[in-house]
Amino acid sequence: MRKRISTILLGIFLIGLLLTAGQASPQTAVLAAAEKACPAKVMVTANNLNVRANSNTQSSIIDVLKGNEVVNVLGQNGNWYIIKTDDGKIGSILKWFTKPVGQQPAPQQPAPQQPAPQQPAPQQPAPQQPAPQQPAPQQPAPQQPSNQLSYEQSRMMELVNAERTKAGLKPLTWDADLARVANIKAKDMVDNNYFSHTSPTYGSPFDMMRSFGIQYRTAGENLAGYSSVEGAHNGLMNSEGHRRNILNPSFTHIGIGVQKSPRYGYVFVQMFVGR
Repeated sequence: MRKRISTILLGIFLIGLLLTAGQASPQTAVLAAAEKACPAKVMVTANNLNVRANSNTQSSIIDVLKGNEVVNVLGQNGNWYIIKTDDGKIGSILKWFTKPVGQQPAPQQPAPQQPAPQQPAPQQPAPQQPAPQQPAPQQPAPQQPSNQLSYEQSRMMELVNAERTKAGLKPLTWDADLARVANIKAKDMVDNNYFSHTSPTYGSPFDMMRSFGIQYRTAGENLAGYSSVEGAHNGLMNSEGHRRNILNPSFTHIGIGVQKSPRYGYVFVQMFVGR
């Protein structure tokens, strides 16, 4: 009788092992599926990059990575890399603000053969403009806002690159210097109560980029005044000229400026360059 009970217990134990071996945790499945689709290490391209507890911009911030910091990538979840910091924290970062360590530079896209013939109207996006052979020397910049990425910047970047991915285009890379210029332009519009591509302080967006030492082959600018990121994005995508800038295959980098506005809620400035 005792031998029979032992045999039954052994059988139940073996069945339990088989069932356990056939199940993988959801996290393991996600990481394994993404292992070949993402780099092992990435470098932060933003000045500061929030590490979120989960793969969404509403989750809590558990750490902040600095520019040029290299972290290990455990896997990928949509537009997010799951990373492990040097002190052992595991969280998620938006992949648009990173670049793979050891990545070769992308080949430059040719500049458009013909620039736009006239100055754009204030409500229209700025056309592409070929860069001059020598950029103008950098002028001293006015006091700039914080380099910490805001929720509005992160969310708008995510929406823009989602549109490009859906259209089969390469995602844009975040450019911290370009974002600084875009933020100064947004603040200038709020402080001087205007809404135009031509600034009374800095001139055209192309003049402004050159004066701050931004180098490019092609460039463009989108402006929007809305109470939310989603509203601004939908408005830009529903406008042919603005949508053309967002989905322009010759653009490679983006900087986004956001400032609170008593008139609109927020003023958004998207600056694009192709290198």
